[in-house]
Amino acid sequence: MRTLTAAPAFCLAGLAWCWLTALPAIADNWSGSIRSKLQTDNRYNRDGDYTGEVWGQFAYTNPERQLNARISTLGRASTDIYREDLKVYQAFLEKALPDWSLTLKGGRFERSDSLGLYLLDGASAGYSFNGRPFTLEVYAGRPLRVDHVRSLDAAWIAGAEGLLKLAPHWSFAAGGAQINVFDLRLGLQSLERNQLSVLNDSLGEQLISDDQFDADESGSGGIVQQHGKTTYRINGTAHFAGHLLAQDKPLELFLQASYAADKSRLENVMLDSWWDPLKGLRIRNYLEAYRPRQPYVSFRDRFYSAYALGEQRVWRGSAEYAYNERLKYSVGLQAAGRDQGYSGTGLNAGVSYQWRPGFNLRGEYDYLELNSGESANSVYLSASHAMNAKTRYLFNLAWRVEDKLLYGHNQARGIENEVHYMLDSSIILAFKGSYIDNTALSNEYLAALQLTYYFDRFQARTP
Repeated sequence: MRTLTAAPAFCLAGLAWCWLTALPAIADNWSGSIRSKLQTDNRYNRDGDYTGEVWGQFAYTNPERQLNARISTLGRASTDIYREDLKVYQAFLEKALPDWSLTLKGGRFERSDSLGLYLLDGASAGYSFNGRPFTLEVYAGRPLRVDHVRSLDAAWIAGAEGLLKLAPHWSFAAGGAQINVFDLRLGLQSLERNQLSVLNDSLGEQLISDDQFDADESGSGGIVQQHGKTTYRINGTAHFAGHLLAQDKPLELFLQASYAADKSRLENVMLDSWWDPLKGLRIRNYLEAYRPRQPYVSFRDRFYSAYALGEQRVWRGSAEYAYNERLKYSVGLQAAGRDQGYSGTGLNAGVSYQWRPGFNLRGEYDYLELNSGESANSVYLSASHAMNAKTRYLFNLAWRVEDKLLYGHNQARGIENEVHYMLDSSIILAFKGSYIDNTALSNEYLAALQLTYYFDRFQARTP
């Protein structure tokens, strides 16, 4: 599994720090935090592990110079060697050039698109057309995964993306329907993937990705040859906002699609919308046709594993009603299906109540059944209480009854407590503890103590 290499980003972070500290202290604003955490848990080891980590985040802005910078690092030590790490998550400089309508960014920074959430070691340039609601961005670099999110597998990526933002106030059906906001995004991506040929005496030649080799073929004894393969994708999103039937019945819709040229097919189509037909009532609808990029189980597949793995169609619908400002509740249905494998249907319901200011209660029920005979009933109860200006307390209970082909019938009962206490305006102390009792699986526990220090210096703007 590819990890985030720290050396290039550390060099960039050092150069950025030297340059920023050399700038005149005129209108420069900076802020950040240092978070230290000690934790013990048995999620990966029945005997328990001990882990300590330190997060550091730094953000710098200079409005006069149109300059931004951000550095985010993590250091972790653990009795579990697989958790030990030293990473630079982000380290980039961003400079706006108003005279040329350009914004330049270089370093390691986050990107999110139809390929998922990933980090990019590279650069981007954004151009805004003066007086026109259109912007264009080009980017290129080496993509990296964010922790265990298997969202992108490529050695190199480059692309261009255009964004059109309009406020058209288009009317239809004699004013009964209107579109007030219309955003359209269209992009083209080129990816270079690592594809390996494994020559095995018994299996012959197999083509697999580099991740499959890491997970399945290491130590196979075959001869491995690496090849580069370039693929192209067209990504598009559209966002509409307006009203339907009357001015007081708002509607919003989001559509996303990705087309893989090498496979000549749509890889992912997603439609998400909501509508308020009555005061206090919101109807939500979600529909997705998902085709995974790889045949093996990915992070995204695991997220949907309660329904089905691999290529599938997912639908969710719900109705949310606000009885008053303090009481809200919702009911929903969900279904997923695929041509091969298990399909499932389920329902959920929830209620939230604000007992008094700063004291919130919530309950949720979830039911799921697959055509394999597997099923799960879950109940969640939670409470959050701002006890005073410095102390906040959270309490959660969970109860789950499930029947699985893997381990049979299991009942899980869980409890979680979390306390946040502000020592002063810049230091927050937090404690979290949880315990899950299972009848067919090992019991789980977690305890963590965290101290966060916030620092900043902001220059007041001249009137």
